[in-house]
Amino acid sequence: MKSAFAFDTVYWRKRLLPYMLALPSTIIVMGVLGYAILVALKDSLHKYAMLATTGTFVGLDNYVNLFQTPHFQASIVRTFVFVFGTVALGLLLSFVLAMALFNLSEKARVFRTITLVPYLISGVAAAVVWRFLFNSDAGFINLILITAGLDPVQWLSDQTNALIVVTLANTWKIFPMSTLLLLAGLQVIDKDIYDASIVDGASSRQVFMYITLPLLSSYLATSLIWLTFASFNMFAIIYPLTGGGPVRATEVMALYMYRLAFGELNFSSASAVMVILLSLNLMFSLIFIRLFRNRT
Repeated sequence: MKSAFAFDTVYWRKRLLPYMLALPSTIIVMGVLGYAILVALKDSLHKYAMLATTGTFVGLDNYVNLFQTPHFQASIVRTFVFVFGTVALGLLLSFVLAMALFNLSEKARVFRTITLVPYLISGVAAAVVWRFLFNSDAGFINLILITAGLDPVQWLSDQTNALIVVTLANTWKIFPMSTLLLLAGLQVIDKDIYDASIVDGASSRQVFMYITLPLLSSYLATSLIWLTFASFNMFAIIYPLTGGGPVRATEVMALYMYRLAFGELNFSSASAVMVILLSLNLMFSLIFIRLFRNRT
């Protein structure tokens, strides 16, 4: 009887310990974010006069007005182009770099630390670097083109090129974290599985498709969630790099929300944009979790 009780104690201690360790930080995060979300949701359902502390309940009018605004409609399209471009390119780069880092020798693993450098740099500093690289008059990229005998390109003053540049800059800024997530997944795969597949005569493509990808499914889902979340909410790169221009060509939803709140002091509509962004993040997170859960 005593041994059975001791066994149950150890069992429940092991089951509950991870949750107990995560509980304090979870309470803090949920307290801070939960309060902000509830306030934003309340504000999005009210209409406030300028600098007023109380508002009038208007239901979904703020949302209806947003979706009838051409600038907001255009920002939605730009946001999805920006996000999908970043996610596709970021996941590809993350996977390639994670595989390369995984196969490095022990002495060369310092490159794993170097990989984090773009992520550790502030968004404003990264934007300044990219603005210098793609400056139309004295940018490093145009200098290379001129040296090669090609015509310089109007990178940040052309609407299409500017969106491409901010997508590349955003990818460079956030993909290192995705790389580390995938690298962690590669490191927990049992090497005996690879050895057994080689003995069975599996090709490199078969090993990648039927062993590596399925065993990395949860890490791929986490990487996609991170890339999507960081892209939908990205502001620190775009604002100092282009300011949303030229002619609102890079004004994504996060930047549009900023203009509403601090440019027009329309906090009700800005809160509605925030709720929409949160809903999109949640929707894509659930899609990725469900999609890759079915692959395990």
